[in-house]
Parts: sequence; C-alpha cells; structure tokens
Amino acid sequence: MRLGRIISRRKVFFLLFTGLLVLWLEKFVLNISKYHHNDELKAGYDLKVLDTARQWMEQSNLKNIKHDDVMVVNYGTIKCFHLGTKYERCLKPKHFHNKPRIVTNSITVRKDLRGSYGYNLIGISEYFFFEVVRFDEFLLYGKPLDVLVFDATPNLNLGAHHIPSATFKEISLGEILRDNFFDIISDVNILFGEDAVDPRPNWHLVKSSPYLSYKHPSFMSYMKLGSQEPEYTKSKVLVKKEHEDDGFKIVQLADLHLGVGKNRCLDEYPHHDKCEADSKTLKFVEEVLDIEKPGFVVFSGDQIMGDRSLQDSESVLYKAVDPVIRRRIPWAMVWGNHDDEGSLSRWELSKLAMKLPYSRFQISPHDTKDNTFGVGNYAHQIFYENDPEVAALSLYFMDSHKYSKTGKIYLGYDWLKEEQLEYIQSLYERGMKSHIKENIHRHAAMTFIHIPLPEYLNLDSKKRPGESNELIGTFKEGVTAPRYNSGGLVALDKIGVDVVGCGHDHCNDYCLHDDSTSNKNIWLCYGGGAGEGGYAGYGGTERRIRTYKFDPQTGKITTWKRLNSKPSEIFDFQIVKD
Repeated sequence: MRLGRIISRRKVFFLLFTGLLVLWLEKFVLNISKYHHNDELKAGYDLKVLDTARQWMEQSNLKNIKHDDVMVVNYGTIKCFHLGTKYERCLKPKHFHNKPRIVTNSITVRKDLRGSYGYNLIGISEYFFFEVVRFDEFLLYGKPLDVLVFDATPNLNLGAHHIPSATFKEISLGEILRDNFFDIISDVNILFGEDAVDPRPNWHLVKSSPYLSYKHPSFMSYMKLGSQEPEYTKSKVLVKKEHEDDGFKIVQLADLHLGVGKNRCLDEYPHHDKCEADSKTLKFVEEVLDIEKPGFVVFSGDQIMGDRSLQDSESVLYKAVDPVIRRRIPWAMVWGNHDDEGSLSRWELSKLAMKLPYSRFQISPHDTKDNTFGVGNYAHQIFYENDPEVAALSLYFMDSHKYSKTGKIYLGYDWLKEEQLEYIQSLYERGMKSHIKENIHRHAAMTFIHIPLPEYLNLDSKKRPGESNELIGTFKEGVTAPRYNSGGLVALDKIGVDVVGCGHDHCNDYCLHDDSTSNKNIWLCYGGGAGEGGYAGYGGTERRIRTYKFDPQTGKITTWKRLNSKPSEIFDFQIVKD
C-alpha cells in the first residue's frame, strides 16, 4: 500500500510538473507556421509597382527566372517541446544571419532533426526553416541583398555549429543580370540517413558532412534559382525493336521494407554476423536490374517500413526508387499496409510519387484522402514502337488498402471495393479497349496489388472435382487474404487479365493457376519478399525478386525468380500466358 501511494504521488508530481512546464512555455513560445509574412513591410508594396518589375524582367530577357520564383535569404532552426504528437510548442527561431529588411516568407521543413517527435512521449524536437523573398519583390527592393548561396568548397560544413561567412554573399541586381544567379539557392529540403539520396533532377544533396546528427544524420538538399523542377510528361512506354528478340521485361519489387538509415536485418537467411538491411536489399535490387535490363518496374507495396520511417518517409521513398530512376526505367507503384505508417499519409506519398522522374503512378479522380476508395487506382498501357496506337500490354494497379474496418464481421485485412473494380472496368471500356481490339491475340494484361485476393487459396480445382490447380513455387505461410470476397477476380477476368501479381506474404512466392472464373484461367503470382528489413523465417527464407517477360511477337508471358545470394541464376521458370 505504501509503495502504491509513493508511485501515485510521483505520478501526481509528474503531471503537475508537466502542466506547469506547458504553462510556462506558453508565455515564451510560438506556433510553427509554414508561411510567416512581415505584414508591416508588405503594407508599403504596390501591386502596380510589382507589375512594372515583371515587365522589366521580360524586357531584360531573364528566361530562366519567373517573377514569382524565390531566393533564400536566411535559414536557421527552431527548437520545440512536445508531448507525444498531440502538443508541440516552439521557442523563437534562431537565424544564422542578420534578418534582412525586406518582406520574407518563412518556410519550415516539418521533419524533426532530433528524431524525437513521433518516437518519444516527451521530448525536444528541432526543425530547419528558411526564409525566401520573391524575385519581383527583390527588384522592388532594388538594393544589394544578403542571400544564401552554395559555396562549393570541399567539406564545407553547413551545420548549426559552424556557419561560414562564405555561405552568405551580398548579391546585386547587376550580378543577376550577368548570370551570376546560378549560385543562389531557391528551395531547400532535409533528408535523413547516411545512405540518403535525392533522385530529383536539379536537386543537389550535400553529403560532404551532415547538417546535424542525432537519431540519424540529416543532410541539406537544395535547388538553385533558374533550375526549377521540370514537369515530367507521362510519355508512352514502348515495346521497342530490340524487345522483339529478348522480350519486354517487367521486374516486380515486392516488400522492400526500407527505413531511414541502414537498419538491421530481420530473419536473414543465410545468416551473416553483420547485416545492414537497406544496403543489402538495394544492392540486390541493383544487381537484378542490371542483369534483367527491364523495360518497366513495379513496386508492389510495403516499399516503406512505417515504424522505421517516422522521422521522414520522403527520404525512404527516394531511396526505394533511386536505383530505377538512375537507370531511366519507367515505373509504377501500389501501396501496402505499412507504407503510410511513417511520417506521411498515403495521399502525401502519392503526391510525391506522381512527381518523380519516370513515374507512371497516378491519383485517380475517385481516389480519396480518407482511403475509403484507396489512393493509386490507375491503368497504363504499353504500346508497340512501330504502331504506337496498338497496345501490347495493359497494366492495372489497385490499392488493396490495409486492415478491415468491419472487424466484428470480417477480421483481418481489407478488400478491393466494388467501386474500385467498377472504375477499373470503366477505364477498360472507355479507352483502353479501343487500343486492344486490333491486337487481341498478341495482347496481354496484368494486375498488381499488395494484399492477395481470396482466390490465392484456391488450391483445389473448381472445374475438375478431385484435382488440384497447378502451383509452381513455394507455399510456406498462411495466405493473409481478406475474408470477404468482393468479386475482384471475376471483375479482372471480364477485362481480360491474364496474371495477377501481389506481395504481402513474404515467404510465399508461388504462382497458382486458378480456374474459378468463367472466361479463362488466371495465374495468381506472389512476388516473393525482397527486403531484408521485413520478416522471413518459416525454416529459412532467402529474399527473392520476380521477373516477367512478354514476347511481343506471340503475346506469351514467362516468369522466373532470382535469389539474393545467386542473382545470376534463375529458378521456377514457367509460362503464365501462352
């Protein structure tokens, strides 16, 4: 009893202390806002004068600069106190340079440099911010201005404890006219982990030294004025002449389970004394891409291990797609049940994925932020180079959601919604079908999802009583398909799908020839888990990657897999469309 009273008193004292601390902080802190306007200075601005500045820009032939482009004039950090993720209050920002007397917008990069927010119940978080001025407002200001520039000196330390004066440079209008604006920084981001990459063109990741090092090292990535991020056109992916002999290959990357930093391996097989999950996984991916030289890559979900990405899911997404982007391979993606358990929602990840180079990811008009319809329901057709209006392959991508929201009725995982299936069918009927009709005998169709359909359990034939459906590969673990069958496979059968590819169950890598639909038998294939950061086990399961090859002359699809330890060898070769 006495011990219990002592513990209770300590709880009371702790709550009182926390409450008093919060009240004290409220007197000295401010909320983080994404944009902070200096209204006192802005009041003197005249829109007509700004219009004059814009006209002057046009006359001066500044082709690479738009009037609303911004220049970074200062940066710094903000320290905050947080209680879980529900309460956060911040001290006044610390600037690394004298604040210029000009209208600025302050932009906070909402990524905790310390890695406390999201991990700790109580802690100190810290954020990078930078201040920008619009170019037309700079013209209005008309005087020399201190702006942030990048100094290419080797091993330059941009950390909070050493800010070299060379970082800030007085720039004048005349220097900009002489094309010296190429060193002026226009946008800044922070990425995390010693293996961080930034695959976006015109972005420069400073890896010479970390900006700060806490839970994971953080690195500044920047873009210069006049080199804005390009708009990527979703040009047609083509089956080219060289594919006539070698075939058009699609590599499926299933369950990479990457996180911020290198991370530890789970259930590595065969076991090694030292194993860094992300670096081993990405090395395997790069080896397979170099061997196969695919024309298309599909990420089939759980690229991101959410609980290892609470500090920054953006860094992890870039790390996942970087090997594909560097090889200039078009790619598509669906989300798994773990991708949005980090710092970004499904919707936020989707907006990022859409903008990346060579991405064919799409947010459909029906996709919803609340995930009721899912995010990333779309289709893509691959055409013949010598006949770009005739489709060789039709690829469908669907969000298979996460966990069932009607647990009392159907436990486990969620299912493809009837509305999703109707939308995919409408894509086929209203546009895709017209590109197929002239090539019906050579055309093939595939669908990619993350969570398997209930029919992945159809080991017994529906049309041949007492016989089994053909199964090639490994069936080690239970199939965690949804318990409710929404008719997904029947709908896919109606639009001519030949193969369904999924992930999710890491230790299954089989293809099952299901015969439960009326039109034709459909192959249901697992990709096989590729990532060392996800579970394996079941007596020892080595990571693997599946490849599909489409023959443009006949329409035949074959498939095989490669192991991490023997990427040069293939196994379980089979035909999935003859």
